[in-house]
Amino acid sequence: MNKQKLFSYLSILGVIFSVVVVFQYTQMYKNRGEVIADQVEVPDDFARDFARVITKNRSKPIEEVHFLSPEGEKIDWSAFKGEYLLVNFWASWCSPCVIELPTLDRLEQKFRGKGLKVIAISLDQGRSHDEIKEYLYNRNLGEFAAYFDSDTQVQKTIPMRGIPTTYMLDKRGNVLHVFEGDADWDSPESIAFFNKFLDNKD
Repeated sequence: MNKQKLFSYLSILGVIFSVVVVFQYTQMYKNRGEVIADQVEVPDDFARDFARVITKNRSKPIEEVHFLSPEGEKIDWSAFKGEYLLVNFWASWCSPCVIELPTLDRLEQKFRGKGLKVIAISLDQGRSHDEIKEYLYNRNLGEFAAYFDSDTQVQKTIPMRGIPTTYMLDKRGNVLHVFEGDADWDSPESIAFFNKFLDNKD
């Protein structure tokens, strides 16, 4: 085989390799979901409150699980479709969780009926649902935090490095942001972020 034929074969192989690579990357990005075109970044002055903030740039629904509503009914994420959802995962034995709950309560009250739903799901295993509701009542906290991981499905299926962890979902249940660690949820920086977020939505 002369050099010219060898060069031709190598050129053909190179083209084939390039096509395969482009196809694989296309499939990879396709499987990652559509780009979230109107994503609102978390500003540094708010993000620094957390241990880590993860922003998702492509649509990916949260893992489907069942948990209890404040009324004790079994529900899943479909109950919140059609509204933006901030969901906090906490437990009564977690001091940072308990400290930040009042700020989440005030955030929930401020944005109630304005396009943002705020809930908190207790991951307690050593207490009953009724005990969690009494715990919240004794601390003058609203029932927004009385959701309960009764079957531990939340803890088994939703990725968390620790608690408190807070997920922000869009109207279709896609994860927009993951906030790891505690924060002052009704700080001026937090309110500014959520106002900007809702101003950018339809």
